[in-house]
Amino acid sequence: MTQATQTPQPSDIPAPAPALKRLEVLVGEWTAEIVHPKVRPNPIRGRRRFEWLTKSNKGTSGFLVQYDEVEHPDFPNSVTLIGVDADAPDELFTYHFFDTRGVERLYKMSLRDGVWKFWRDEPGFSQRFTGNFSAGGNTITASIEMSRDGVQWEHDFDWTFTRKR
Repeated sequence: MTQATQTPQPSDIPAPAPALKRLEVLVGEWTAEIVHPKVRPNPIRGRRRFEWLTKSNKGTSGFLVQYDEVEHPDFPNSVTLIGVDADAPDELFTYHFFDTRGVERLYKMSLRDGVWKFWRDEPGFSQRFTGNFSAGGNTITASIEMSRDGVQWEHDFDWTFTRKR
């Protein structure tokens, strides 16, 4: 006879890593505008929402979830799971992206001093995102770059997020 599995309780969730507190600035709903040099019409509109996967009586959980919806067929909707990368120095994060095309990508991420970055260096397709927070923290102005050879980088598009609530 096997023992029944107990449902985890909020008190079972370990205390969050201190680095997760830096992610609180992202939590909430944001409008999104993409300006792409080759895709029309511009701007392409959408929304981004961040919420904690679970909460415990110890505070935030170990993962922040990012949901993206874009109002253009050339841009997929996506979900991203963000957590502390325990193997990385300087309290970096892991940014694990999944989209409606079936694409999955793993990035490194940092968030410090009003600058949000995530990047991946992969043969054939590398990317980097740099977002700067406004003084009040309610706007993020970002630039996305890409590289096919890991040496030559080109501007891909701009992305601006404005906090709704």
